[in-house]
Amino acid sequence: MTLIALVTGASSGFGRMIARDLAGAGHTTYASMRSLMSNGGENVRENAAYALERGVDLRSIALDVQDDASVAAAIDEIIGTHGRIDVIVHNAGHMMYGPLEAFIPAQLAEQYDVNVLGTQRLNRAALPHMRAAKSGLIV
Repeated sequence: MTLIALVTGASSGFGRMIARDLAGAGHTTYASMRSLMSNGGENVRENAAYALERGVDLRSIALDVQDDASVAAAIDEIIGTHGRIDVIVHNAGHMMYGPLEAFIPAQLAEQYDVNVLGTQRLNRAALPHMRAAKSGLIV
């Protein structure tokens, strides 16, 4: 069975690798990124080329985990296209290096917003659909 998968933070690194692996396993995979135009749209072009070369279903989608409207729009697009979402991989994250006292509270709040609240935003938008289908996997 082909699953409909969404991977957050998939413009590079582990997110990109996970999205490509899921697509390679035969699943329709949405590689999300904050903006489809970041890096001059290069990430979107690379995903399209990867999908074409390998004959997989890898799609780029705009999704900023810090923005309720962006999260809702991405979930609405996936549900509108497929009627379901089966897998969510929460990969979007923000990491900071250095001694804790070197960071101002606003920087820590930003990290919390991405790493914790971003996950909650996406779960809040997607879980009702997954629950209604009595199916789904969140990692």
